[in-house]
Amino acid sequence: MTLGVAPVDEDRLLSREETITRLAYSCLLTVGINSGWLGPFLPQISHTAQLPIERAGLIVSASAAGYFISVLIAGEINQSLSAQRILVGAMALFTAGLAGLAVAPGLAGMLCAGFVIGLANGGIDIGANALIVELNRERLASALNYLHVLFGVGALLGPLIVSAAFASRVPYWWVFGGGAVACAAIGFRLGMTPAHEVRTEVATGDGFLPMLARPLIWAISGVMFLYVGAEVGIGAWLFLYLRTAGTLGPMLASSGVSLYWLGLVCGRAFGGRLGHRMALPKFTMLASSLSAAALMLLIAAPAAGGLAATSIFLIGFGYGPVFPNMIAVGAAAFPLEVGRMTSIVVAAGALGAIVAPWLMGHAIADISPRASMEVALAFTLAMAALAISLRTVDRRPL
Repeated sequence: MTLGVAPVDEDRLLSREETITRLAYSCLLTVGINSGWLGPFLPQISHTAQLPIERAGLIVSASAAGYFISVLIAGEINQSLSAQRILVGAMALFTAGLAGLAVAPGLAGMLCAGFVIGLANGGIDIGANALIVELNRERLASALNYLHVLFGVGALLGPLIVSAAFASRVPYWWVFGGGAVACAAIGFRLGMTPAHEVRTEVATGDGFLPMLARPLIWAISGVMFLYVGAEVGIGAWLFLYLRTAGTLGPMLASSGVSLYWLGLVCGRAFGGRLGHRMALPKFTMLASSLSAAALMLLIAAPAAGGLAATSIFLIGFGYGPVFPNMIAVGAAAFPLEVGRMTSIVVAAGALGAIVAPWLMGHAIADISPRASMEVALAFTLAMAALAISLRTVDRRPL
């Protein structure tokens, strides 16, 4: 009898780990969906709450502020709590944030809800990555690639959900309420699944302050600040840009946002195949330059049908590899402090997500729709220049 117990226990363990892995993927998928549907819903939120569009856009910045704080503290929390418990708590926050966004009557409540959503997103980023690393060490590269692609898949689904809501005349608060229910269900399932304790190993590198003394960490953080700012800013304001500058209907404009996120997913998948064949600073510079060229075309011809659609896809395609490339550059330079490095550069990205959407919102309200995309173009050109400089900032080969 005892000979048959071990295989059964092993099968149960594998089944439990597969369940936790799928739930971790689901958590990041929800982050992507929220990133994809928030921008297209901003005009409706603005109209319903009787707010100027640039003030409604502060929800994006509030979410980024919550994310920034969360990524700075979630890594340390992971030292004493399992990543699975962090995900459970993050999904509870996500549920509360989406529910709050659905029912908040004014800007103050919406900003609080956006901030809570940002806190949840930071916890999901830390917790999901920690779980996937621990549970899939034998296929680590593949598992992490799928994890990060799922964000793009979610961001692609978000505008499609908005299109369906517009077609069915379903208001945004019902959609956010449905999202809150889905997050609660995922969090409940995670909480009911027997825990797989995951704790992050204490870093053995030089420490936080010596790392900040390295010019390379500032250069990587600068690229991340510019990249995440441009990516989130375009995701938030592309819908309104296409509605105003491109004179597209709501469903077509929402589909344009989906095309942007589809490009991001394809670019990230392509980057996984090409990344090991080219120096990452050069690869990042070329990818950023592609996005910049596509942005110029979109600014010049926002209503040009197929040309505009191609430009939108190429903007996302060029952006796709930038985030994983920068994490890879940092991991190669700081192999003993990958967690600490990731916390610093992702926090820089969160700051970019606060600044760029705010600048683009004011540009579209105070100057012109074209000006908002010109802000994103400036961020992207600076990103390309800074990326290629990574080869000279640090003497280590990249």
